[in-house]
Amino acid sequence: MKRLSRREFFRTTGFVALGAFAAACAKKVKITPGTTLASITSGHQQTLQMNTAGFEILSGRPDRFVFNLIDPANGSAITTPQAQMWIAVDQKSAATGPLTATYRADGLPADKGFYETPVTIPTDGTWLAVVEAQRNGRTDFGAGQFQVGRQTAMPKPGDHAVIVPTPTYKDHRGVNPICTANPQCSMHAISLDDALKNGKPTVLIISTPKFCTSALCGPETEVVQSVSKGFAGHINFIHVEVYKDAKATTIQRQLTSPAATAWHLDQEPAIYYIDKSGIIQSRTIGPADKAEVQAAATALAG
Repeated sequence: MKRLSRREFFRTTGFVALGAFAAACAKKVKITPGTTLASITSGHQQTLQMNTAGFEILSGRPDRFVFNLIDPANGSAITTPQAQMWIAVDQKSAATGPLTATYRADGLPADKGFYETPVTIPTDGTWLAVVEAQRNGRTDFGAGQFQVGRQTAMPKPGDHAVIVPTPTYKDHRGVNPICTANPQCSMHAISLDDALKNGKPTVLIISTPKFCTSALCGPETEVVQSVSKGFAGHINFIHVEVYKDAKATTIQRQLTSPAATAWHLDQEPAIYYIDKSGIIQSRTIGPADKAEVQAAATALAG
């Protein structure tokens, strides 16, 4: 397993400037003839810092793109309800957009909100985007870049779930602690291998609340646990801790738990939505808010 470098989403040093502008996303796309990223930003200064998360986005299929916006003047997060975006392979090619990105923070700490939009990117490679946000009676612009294509061997939508035993309260299976949340989460009642054959859908979150450097894992684990209460008896909810123990050498050497290893974990937190037949219907890597998890679980329950 490679180092989990994607966990630094909320560090503001992650911004990359490409000339005047660059970088970002795509939804149901529309292309305006003659519109390029360069023409969209012509005459405007970059007044927002756009931090792209760097989590795996797959081309040729629906996926999601997440980012945050920072006011470079004071380092504060921008939290306008929506922002408009355009994407392109470079600054002079026809731009796709405008795409609406929605700010999500339901059930998350105030400083862990993020912008998200569904995307379908046609090809792998480096893509550029420009984002426009209306605030305080003015229009602000930001920019960034993001990679599209396979970065990991992690299971993807359409794959069969990896059948592997996971730690439970009764059997830790060599993992200690089985949950680094404080207090310990409630999602260790059933092992994943048993869940995948009990006729119910399964929501699986792989995260380490204590050791996730972006501090995303704790809030995400709490979000999934809060949603689980509304589906008791209908959906299996399972948490898998990333590391096999809490020793400093284990964390430094990235020694993952057997289940995390079996799932080829390379970016986290990761949430998988698995149907009754064991097929992964969808996944989220990185931030997700309560409304997003609730919607995905509801779709899974049918």
